[in-house]
Amino acid sequence: MSTDLSASFNEQYMNINTKMKKRFMRKPNISEATNEFLALAIQCEHSDQPAFAGHAYVGAAKCEASVGHFLGEAEHFLSAARQFMKAEKKLKSLKFYSADRENLEAATGCYIQALNKYPEKSPIRTSILMELASDLIELNHKLEASSYYEQAIDTVTESNMKTICLRNLLNLRIDCGKYDIALEIANKIAESPNIQEDILAEVQVSRILLTLLVKPPEDSKPASLKQLLIDLMNDNESDAIPLNTDLRLKLQSIMISHTTGDIQSLISVTADTKQFLTLQQVELLYKLISDERG
Repeated sequence: MSTDLSASFNEQYMNINTKMKKRFMRKPNISEATNEFLALAIQCEHSDQPAFAGHAYVGAAKCEASVGHFLGEAEHFLSAARQFMKAEKKLKSLKFYSADRENLEAATGCYIQALNKYPEKSPIRTSILMELASDLIELNHKLEASSYYEQAIDTVTESNMKTICLRNLLNLRIDCGKYDIALEIANKIAESPNIQEDILAEVQVSRILLTLLVKPPEDSKPASLKQLLIDLMNDNESDAIPLNTDLRLKLQSIMISHTTGDIQSLISVTADTKQFLTLQQVELLYKLISDERG
């Protein structure tokens, strides 16, 4: 490419389109045009111009669409999405923020175009949605990421994978401060059959802390949540609470301190409990303290 990368790209892109139009009266050579767009995309990638590469991959995708090669179209739209997302991350690393989010919107649109070429319950569709959600989290667009995570979960049929996805969504909702929705998700996970013990332990702790924060009315609590709180406070042995003794005692202290409004005790037990908790759970404890002070 020439020194002026933008002018060079535009010229080459237009040349390919022009050749296609000139052949309109005849049967255009779609395969040749596709290969030229792909060659241009690779050239742009090597020149570290991901946005240009994205546009070239879109050109290749449209070529494939014109002859009904839908899997090839999906593949090229996915390549375009990744290049546009790379361009957006590059801008973020340079601390340059685009108000119109041109690259991000282009990336999202290409991801959606790609996944719509696959059946509703296709694992590839699930993978694309999770990839998009992961990219949005990396760019700190967590609320948007939540929406795509939820769509991904709806496409998952395997129980263990669904539980893992729900746990990720739970932590994301906590990060976004959506504690009431997070509690609903935690309840759903805890009531899932055959849940792994380590995941169940983590989720039960989150349920307890979220319940203290959200303060749901007694009649709206599911039976499993009511039983969890009863078993914890009465030291009842239960497979639903696979927690070690130290953590059980600390959670009891947190509940008592919160119920009695003893902020100093809550601060003290928080300091002693952090080593047992995830980052999201520590944030929940800090939020509890903040609310009590307020």
